[in-house]
Amino acid sequence: MNRAAPALAIRTAAPDDTPALERLIERSARALSRDHYSDVRIEAAITHVFGVDRELVADGSYFVADWDGGLAGCGGRSRRATLFGGDRFASRSSGALDSARDAACIRAFFVSLDHARRGVGTALLAA
Repeated sequence: MNRAAPALAIRTAAPDDTPALERLIERSARALSRDHYSDVRIEAAITHVFGVDRELVADGSYFVADWDGGLAGCGGRSRRATLFGGDRFASRSSGALDSARDAACIRAFFVSLDHARRGVGTALLAA
């Protein structure tokens, strides 16, 4: 039997993706950060820093990776001064970077445990 390769599709995130993205980010952080951070630090990051940045979604610079119709990852780029963190990050700066002197920043890449190390992050980065 010849089985088709899984279909990976990258698309621009939409506001109604936010609840699913929040769940993906939490699961990804808990599963894939475990070898690098303590449980306490992971939970603190999820509570205070990680999460969807709705400004990136509104800017059209945040992407979703769908793998055979399921959410496999997310990530994007930003032209805003904030270097990291979602909506709940208290020290964010919504101001725009100066494109004449500032490079856009790669932001908020998260991949589901089921799709880790399978090219999802690379595909998001390429987008």
